[in-house]
Amino acid sequence: MFRPFVLVLASLILVSESHGAEDPTRVSKQYSIVLLTGSGEDNPFWELFIGFMRASANDLGISVEVKYADNSRNRMISNTREVFRRDRKPDAIVAQSFKKVGPKLLRLAEQNEVPIFLVNSGLTEDEQKSVGEPRKRLKFWIGEMLPDDYGAGFKLANALIDEGLKDPRRIAPDGRVHLIGINGVISHSASIERVRGLRDAVAERRDEAVLEQVIEADWQKELARKRCRVLHRRYPESSAIWTASDHMAEGVIDAVGELGLTPGEEVVIGGVDATAEAMDLIEQGELCATVGGHFMEGGWVAVLLHDYLESGPAKIATHFNSPMTLVTEKNLATYRSLLTEAVWNRTDFRHFSRIHRPDLEDYDFDALKLTSEVPTNAGQSESSRDDETIVDGIAD
Repeated sequence: MFRPFVLVLASLILVSESHGAEDPTRVSKQYSIVLLTGSGEDNPFWELFIGFMRASANDLGISVEVKYADNSRNRMISNTREVFRRDRKPDAIVAQSFKKVGPKLLRLAEQNEVPIFLVNSGLTEDEQKSVGEPRKRLKFWIGEMLPDDYGAGFKLANALIDEGLKDPRRIAPDGRVHLIGINGVISHSASIERVRGLRDAVAERRDEAVLEQVIEADWQKELARKRCRVLHRRYPESSAIWTASDHMAEGVIDAVGELGLTPGEEVVIGGVDATAEAMDLIEQGELCATVGGHFMEGGWVAVLLHDYLESGPAKIATHFNSPMTLVTEKNLATYRSLLTEAVWNRTDFRHFSRIHRPDLEDYDFDALKLTSEVPTNAGQSESSRDDETIVDGIAD
């Protein structure tokens, strides 16, 4: 059964005027969560993800510790084992399924009886069959919140094709825009789904576009730069470069410049994650588009885990799917306003908790419905309400 679970990006603009001041009703640290990511500390998307998660967790009395794997599957596993060897284990684990490590992490959590919630990158179809559904065979697998990676890849491809068709310099002799793709780690569900969206978008517009080749760069900026140089030399007519992350898109921009071309002119480039760096690149005209919003997942999962630890799983769905927003120069200002810690720190995330708001019949992250209780900033404009992301919670 599907239950509507609405997340409005503009909700972060609606904040309590007194939130920045000391609040005696604010909860103290009661719970501890460890976030396991396959990334390194210098990844812009994960910096955003962690910042938003901590802002939410602070309001809910949760401490967040981050363990980075630096792109190593073995380190991801060793980090997990180190956490479970502690005399005092965390109250919950939040993790991504990095390089097919998901089933291993789920089983380790089960053995140690520590609740675990998957985010960002989930299980493959075969892995899902091997472990079953959350809370079935694995009782401590609470659920997952994953982005609509297919939709992200699809939207980005269409945006690049549309932009490519605007300039005759980007149209090949066959009358079509030629694309190349730079993907993440080949085994990641995010990579698989994003590139599937890319391929389907091009297939639907085969009279306007052709996809030459997709190559993996493991989410790394420098590797993306090197492989883009090779790929573009192989397909010099390519005028649109699709990348599965903004971090890799930065490397692609460098590569295009090194090839004597101008990003945003002869070649259009797009990425995924909607990082602050990507916003700057769009403003400068070097990046055509990005797709994002899923950096908020850590914050919403903190709310869900808080309520789970307080009252159990009965009110919490097992699957959440967060669609992604396409960001271009047209809606840049609206989206960029959501990327500031000042906004997050003024937001009272307890308003999204069903423990703190027992009147809520379901999780509903539409802060517009809280306007009678949560004063808005005087300067809020109607445009801050334009971009919506709908998140569907799938109940058992």
